[in-house]
Amino acid sequence: MSRHFNLLDEPWIRVTRLDGEADEVSLLSLFREAGDIEGIHGEIASQDVAILRLLLAICHRTMGGPEDLATWRGYWDAPGRLGSDACDYLERFRDRFDLRAPERPFFQVAGIHTASGKTSGLESLIADVPNGSPFFTTRIADGLASVSWAEAARWLVHVHAFDPSGIRSGAVGAPQVQGGKGYPIGPGWTGQIGVITVTGKDLERTLLLNTVVCSVTPGLTEVDPMVDLAPWEREPDGPAGSASVQPTGPVSCYTWQTRRVLLHGDDAGVTSLFLGNGDKATPQNRYLVEPCTAWRYSEPQTKKKHGATVYMPRKLPTDRAFWRGLPTLVAQLSPSVRVKHAGEVTRYRPPGVVTFYESLMDRRLVPRSGLLPLHATGIEYGNNESTVAELVDDVLTLPVGLLDPGSKRLVTVVKDAMEETEQVARVVRSLAANLDRARGGSSEKQHRDKVMEHASASFYQVIDERFPRWLASLDEADPESARNEWRVLLRQEAYKQCDALTSQSPETAFAGRGEGSDRMDVSRALFFFTRKLADILPQTHITTSDQDRERTSA
Repeated sequence: MSRHFNLLDEPWIRVTRLDGEADEVSLLSLFREAGDIEGIHGEIASQDVAILRLLLAICHRTMGGPEDLATWRGYWDAPGRLGSDACDYLERFRDRFDLRAPERPFFQVAGIHTASGKTSGLESLIADVPNGSPFFTTRIADGLASVSWAEAARWLVHVHAFDPSGIRSGAVGAPQVQGGKGYPIGPGWTGQIGVITVTGKDLERTLLLNTVVCSVTPGLTEVDPMVDLAPWEREPDGPAGSASVQPTGPVSCYTWQTRRVLLHGDDAGVTSLFLGNGDKATPQNRYLVEPCTAWRYSEPQTKKKHGATVYMPRKLPTDRAFWRGLPTLVAQLSPSVRVKHAGEVTRYRPPGVVTFYESLMDRRLVPRSGLLPLHATGIEYGNNESTVAELVDDVLTLPVGLLDPGSKRLVTVVKDAMEETEQVARVVRSLAANLDRARGGSSEKQHRDKVMEHASASFYQVIDERFPRWLASLDEADPESARNEWRVLLRQEAYKQCDALTSQSPETAFAGRGEGSDRMDVSRALFFFTRKLADILPQTHITTSDQDRERTSA
């Protein structure tokens, strides 16, 4: 007779408490003690955010939507109420949270199997074991033979959210199966977006700040709580996935059943699983129901839709720090684009969780000053989105004044700082290319691009550390003084990069290469660099005290 592993009672979520102590808690314990928990910290960041989104789905259902801001405020003003009500809600569905239930196991399909009866190894479940690249794992070989039911629960939530695309096991009874195989339908829904969440002072506050009230959040569709249901509130899925089912709101997005799964094991742990395709997730214009990602205007998708404006989720780039995506987070920083039949539209739509925070600011439910920590999490997939290539995990502390429509001055300062930073980076790249020409480097584009990219990476290695700190300082600093401070830093770093690049030039580069206007030597490269830098950061923008500071640090 099968034993049980109920997620309401069994410790399975790894957390860090406010005092820094690591712990492992059940769902009921987590909600009861959320005010004492700093955050979720499991094996990898994508697992943490997948579990957070599961918790947010529970919050939405506990609060009945929430249908209006008054309901949400009732929880915000009464610490501990969310935990109490969430526990009551979960108890109503206790039997659906049993990982080993014979008929309706949590996030699984009872009895699902292949025609051959074969199952998949745990490397299909565990994301820190890339297929074909076992040397990346921190586990020894025996570690893949079995995992505890608690760890399997964490990866089960993760696999629905982030499982790569690819051929999956074909389930008996699934009409899409061909030759015993389920052909690719894309990664899990959460893997198709760059997840942005707001971080509160404790887990209870984090959950509330990310449980958006759709009716007061511009861009989100008002949700019918009788329709936007979680998997445990409806009849269990069968072996067949669907390509036509549509998300109805945040809850369905957070718990989207991308795969059909069944864990196999015994009392000692999980040893294998069935992993097949589930419901296909399509990204076009899901900003209406998905609050945890930024959106970008897509010209190709708009053309496919014959003029209907289409936005796609903005995945988090792995080659750029989080701060460089500020225009996707702050509506006032987003540029506009002209679209045929639609006129001017914004290039980016900020995440619903950020827009919701703006609504809370407008109603003075949260401070209009201070700092707002934003957490970005995402996965970059490899070949045909069939492998996990890289994980994005970054934090940016935003001065909330940027979200205030009345903070035009602050917005202008930040916008100028970002534009000037990119312009200075281009000057540094150009200097590197010119010095390479002076030394007789290859004229091939591939070589030139590599030289410029190396210089850019060196420049941004410093800037990526300094800009977030400068941005956070804007909460208390005078915007004009902060603008000058950033320009001084940019100039200093540009000259440091200039000195480093020049010092690497051989003596032959001072003699130079080429003839006439095509000639390039060190002196000419430095002349172009100095002139362009002065155009971007003219001395008139730098005060006497800033000049003294610049000379001192040079």
